[in-house]
Amino acid sequence: MKKLFLITFLSAIFINVSCTLSAPKPPKLVIFFVVDQMRPDLLTRFDKIYSGGLKWLIDNGIWYTDTHHEHSYTATGPGHTAIGYGQHPGKLGVIGNSFYDRELGKTVNCVEDPNAKVVGAQKGKARSSSRYDADGLGDWLKSKYPSSKVISIAGKDRAACLLGGRNPDQAIYYNKSGAFISSDYYVDELPKWASDFNQEFKKRPYQDSLWFRSLDEQLYIELSREDYFYGEEDNYLNNEYSPVFPIGIDSGQDPYPILMGTPWFEREILELSKDAVAEEMLGADDNPDFLFISFSAMDWMIHSYGPYSQEVMDACIKLDRYIGNFIEFLDRSIGLENILFTLTADHGGLPLPEFLSFQGKKGGRINKKHMQEALTWIDEECEELFGKKLYHRDGGNFFLDMDRIKKANVSPQKIYDIIEGYLTKVDGIEKMIIKEEIINTKDADSLTRRLKNMIHPVKTPDIFPLVSYGYLYRGPYGTSHGSPYDYDTHVPLIFARKGFRKEQNDKRAATVDIAPTISRYLGIEIPEYCDGESLNF
Repeated sequence: MKKLFLITFLSAIFINVSCTLSAPKPPKLVIFFVVDQMRPDLLTRFDKIYSGGLKWLIDNGIWYTDTHHEHSYTATGPGHTAIGYGQHPGKLGVIGNSFYDRELGKTVNCVEDPNAKVVGAQKGKARSSSRYDADGLGDWLKSKYPSSKVISIAGKDRAACLLGGRNPDQAIYYNKSGAFISSDYYVDELPKWASDFNQEFKKRPYQDSLWFRSLDEQLYIELSREDYFYGEEDNYLNNEYSPVFPIGIDSGQDPYPILMGTPWFEREILELSKDAVAEEMLGADDNPDFLFISFSAMDWMIHSYGPYSQEVMDACIKLDRYIGNFIEFLDRSIGLENILFTLTADHGGLPLPEFLSFQGKKGGRINKKHMQEALTWIDEECEELFGKKLYHRDGGNFFLDMDRIKKANVSPQKIYDIIEGYLTKVDGIEKMIIKEEIINTKDADSLTRRLKNMIHPVKTPDIFPLVSYGYLYRGPYGTSHGSPYDYDTHVPLIFARKGFRKEQNDKRAATVDIAPTISRYLGIEIPEYCDGESLNF
């Protein structure tokens, strides 16, 4: 009898403790870190030397190691849309950072707003998400918690606007002229904390700053590569090509545009975010708030130097320290037990083609002259055979005027055949994609699925090129992204919170899963139109 009583007593204690541990209080603040162009290996390769915020997120997080953007054009606008809206960017019409809009007959920025005015400075462009009739994660939050605040801060305008959704409280971005700004789509004037920050920001002596390595040079050689590597951009003291440390700003150059291509810019983003947390009293009550932070400078640096460069390694080390400092601030001001963190990226990226060749892998740069010659031949032959103005061409993207083509009694396929015949002869162009074929196909392979998720029935070109694996348009230096291949779609995804056990989950996940996952965690209804699925943790 005593034995039975003891078992019952211990079982009751176990059940009580288990329930307590398995049901933490809902967070008062959710912070989303989006590191522009961060490949997962920028976490794993330097894991042993991280000691700050990235390490904390890894050690206190659940990492979905096989997470991808499931759309084909992997760029900033589409990537932030997938994260912020939980929907594939194609159906919303976010088909690029900028693109030709056949309905307007001109090229537009993906967050262009002709009706808005700049708020916070004389210079800059007024941007918003007004082009898209869609609610994002922040709007889902406000539908349940009207008093909740949603603030989105980024270097790039498209990052801030597309993360914030339709109606964030603030969407703040950098004008590349020394000020963080917004538009009157969101607010009539900047909050005082942002205006005060801009005044202090202007006082920083970045003109004379030099970017040095944070650690011993030998460690960089061990974990990245030699500092001097052909293919990297050289934007400092470049009378003689020498892309090496230290890096600074040439005398006479305006430091404010250049600053966004340095690790110091990410520190400024976090300092501004501290002001947002403190002055907006984020996480101060039981109405959960959202803070979206997109680190845009990382994209610029990876574009310039490549993900295996010493520069990008050092940028990651510095970002680790900056985020660590930010997390310490949050712990003092709110308490980490009240915060849920999400870390991801808007896309991955390709190593320098020269580095791929160095490793014995396939890679290259599309020859711009050859590409332009092919496009000229296409234009000339189509005009000679079928007449003028049967299509609008934006680079290698062709928008057919189906009414004119029908009147000319021309089969669209004949035009497609000419385009394909010339462009596929260009080294680095794998094949041409015909929009209607992708829309109507029953194929379900990953490439086709990603292409389909990127297509908008009206806005997408009728035929466009697919680059070959390992190739890019950028040249003669630097690297890029934008393909449907895994090196561009694969990104980190970590959900971290104080008390979470470190875990790696190899379940396949998509960036459109982030919004429904956070919604479920907060008890928010997930709209039927959401393309993602909730991940359980």
